[in-house]
Amino acid sequence: MASNRITARNASLYIQDSTGASKSISGYLNNISMSRSAEAPDITGFGEDNRQRLSNGIKDWELTFNAFFGVGASGIDEILNGILGGSTMLFFGPSGSTSSCTMYTACAVLTEYAADFALEGAATMSGTLMARAGSMTRTTWS
Repeated sequence: MASNRITARNASLYIQDSTGASKSISGYLNNISMSRSAEAPDITGFGEDNRQRLSNGIKDWELTFNAFFGVGASGIDEILNGILGGSTMLFFGPSGSTSSCTMYTACAVLTEYAADFALEGAATMSGTLMARAGSMTRTTWS
């Protein structure tokens, strides 16, 4: 069976800034990592030979990114500084944001961001968006 493979160079990420406006930070990014998880609580009783787990545990997700540092009006540093610790919406398109491409949408909180300034190197930054409320949905861009 053939699979639809994509190239990461087309990935897009939009987040809402502190005013609620949706901002694309895709042009700054050079790496995005999304992980999703679901708890499987252990219900193994005494005397059991094999581990038993409950299904349908609480689901969680985390999206981390690396980017080039950008300052100025609507620069990534200004956007992230304004939403640190606050609620935001994210729209992530692994293969871009054109019509019919996969899109993940979620209510998130920016839990951290860091900047790195190295001599003779590009200034970079990284950040982590985590689930705030509700679930991450998978749809398509329209």
